[in-house]
Amino acid sequence: MRNKTNVPRGILELERFTEASITQWNHASENLNELEDVLYFNLEPERRRLRPELIASLQCITPLEFEIKNWSRIVSYEYSAEPLSCLGSIKSYGGRFNVGQELGSGTLSPWPALYIAETYETAFREKRQIASNSLTEGLSPSELALQPGENLTSISIQGKLQRVFDMRMPKTLEPISKVLKKIKMPDRAKVLQKQLRISARDLFMITSSKQLHNAISQSNWRTLPIQFGLPSQSQIIAELVKSAGFEAILYPSSKATGNCLAIFAELLIDHSYIEIAGKKLDIVKHPKLDVSSAPYLMGNELIKENP
Repeated sequence: MRNKTNVPRGILELERFTEASITQWNHASENLNELEDVLYFNLEPERRRLRPELIASLQCITPLEFEIKNWSRIVSYEYSAEPLSCLGSIKSYGGRFNVGQELGSGTLSPWPALYIAETYETAFREKRQIASNSLTEGLSPSELALQPGENLTSISIQGKLQRVFDMRMPKTLEPISKVLKKIKMPDRAKVLQKQLRISARDLFMITSSKQLHNAISQSNWRTLPIQFGLPSQSQIIAELVKSAGFEAILYPSSKATGNCLAIFAELLIDHSYIEIAGKKLDIVKHPKLDVSSAPYLMGNELIKENP
């Protein structure tokens, strides 16, 4: 092979591959796929068995009454006529705390959520998935965010929610983590873990609220939905929180210092609402999300097409 001393990093990466290494990687990939399937489809029956306990553990948490003032939501410009629509959340694989239509069959059914952020910066970074103060190849987050041809609409949000699950601190998850602690790792998963040389530090069963909070809050939650078509840990817990009757989940952004809300439109109760603050444009069809407008903003037509 030629001398690579002065070759830019990454240019000749393909030359490093051998037939033996590709075979080894394919085998490891098959084992990894099996591991994720085993972890979900063998653990899900256990979660179903413990479901009454899991939901009861969440219902023992006192809901947070939460007033929303000057929060932000950013949508693509073409959706400016319906900025409070949840339709986008059920496309593809969903969001951190809701499931979309492209998740694997036999897992979780789709449900919508509306995501808003405490500040404009937080909303912007969440929209574009740009980490706070990140630099890539010398480019700043604002430079990385530039996408020719795409315009954004930013709106200010106000409102009030009466049954919010506060996921900002690990202690809130202590009751449910005590129930999850009863679930043991499948034997086959242990075998695959050993074959893949995955350390116990990287693969373990949840036994504490801190571990659960870390799993839910990780920035790369999309790995399971995108690579394996399986729900992320945050989506699994969100389904339980929703089933326990909470209207929304309050959580810290993984991209900025502010907080975010994932609002389950279908569960809003009387006197709970969010709305566009200040003057509304005439083109906006539903400037307020509440019990009466939720059926029009949930994206039910997409759910019905893809049950």
